[in-house]
Amino acid sequence: MLRQVRASRRALLGGVVGGAAGAVVLSGCGEHDSRTASAAAADTTAPAVDTDSDLVADVVRGIEGALRTATATGAAFPALRASARAFVAVHRAHLVELGEHGKDRPGGKATGSAADAKAHLLAVEEKLQGRLVAAALAAESGALAQVFAAMAAAVAQQRTVAA
Repeated sequence: MLRQVRASRRALLGGVVGGAAGAVVLSGCGEHDSRTASAAAADTTAPAVDTDSDLVADVVRGIEGALRTATATGAAFPALRASARAFVAVHRAHLVELGEHGKDRPGGKATGSAADAKAHLLAVEEKLQGRLVAAALAAESGALAQVFAAMAAAVAQQRTVAA
């Protein structure tokens, strides 16, 4: 008989942190010339910002859309307000991180039942998470890729809590 196993949040976080630490340790293996490494790092990050500006604009639009959906859902359905507020807080923080300070745009309307609104909210958040993962893979800048990956992880965590 198969038994369903659920990992705790602490165990999952430990695995992710442990895997990241292992990757850092392994990436440090081999010959290393600090002059070449620092010159390469300086060269690849500066131009990537310009290269990635369209990608950032696309991600900002996606976050703004999800923010509107979460705001409307929380306003229309008191039972979903706590979950919606968590998404709103995450999206606002992500917009600030991407340089979009205080640009809440009105719009969005939640209709139907609370169950329908929750399903729609979670679908919008799932789509945003996928968009963030794709952006992390497409980013030229390693630093920006890390930011997008962290944002995708934050959305995933909120989706898990809200589900």
